[in-house]
Amino acid sequence: MESDYQCSIDISFISGDIQFDVWSDTKLFSFKSGLGFIAIPHFFFTLSQLYKSEIKEAQLDCHGNADYYKFYSDGITLFIEEHEIDYPKKEIYKYQFNIEKYLEAVDKGFKKHLKQLERKGLLPLKTQEFAHPLGDDVLNAFYNFSSLINN
Repeated sequence: MESDYQCSIDISFISGDIQFDVWSDTKLFSFKSGLGFIAIPHFFFTLSQLYKSEIKEAQLDCHGNADYYKFYSDGITLFIEEHEIDYPKKEIYKYQFNIEKYLEAVDKGFKKHLKQLERKGLLPLKTQEFAHPLGDDVLNAFYNFSSLINN
C-alpha cells in the first residue's frame, strides 16, 4: 500500500522561479517553472478543473524554457507527462498519482510554506509588487483551490 504523499514548495521572490515537489515512497514529481505569478495560478486552476472533471487534460508550460507538462485525469488518477525539450533529443517522463491525495499534498505543502513565510515576516506583503510570485492574484488562486479541496 502506498503511503500518503508529501509536498514541499520553493518560491524565489527574486527570480520568480517556483518548484512544487510531490513525492511518496515510490515516486517524485517536480513541477518547475519561471514566472511564478503566472505559473502558480495556472497550476492551481488546472488541478481544480481536473479534479471537478471539467477538463480531461491540460498543458502547462515551463516559463523560461521550452519544456512543458501534460496533465490528464480519469477522475481517480492524475497522469502527468513531463516533456523535456533538449535539442537534439526529447525526453518524456511519466508519473501517476491518486488525484485526491496529490491535491491534498499540494494544499498542505502550500499552507505550510505560507506559514513559514509568515513566521519570517515575509507575508503578508507590505506592498503589492507587479509580478510577485505570492501577490494577491496568486494567493486568491490558492485559496480557491484550497476551498475546493477542503469541502
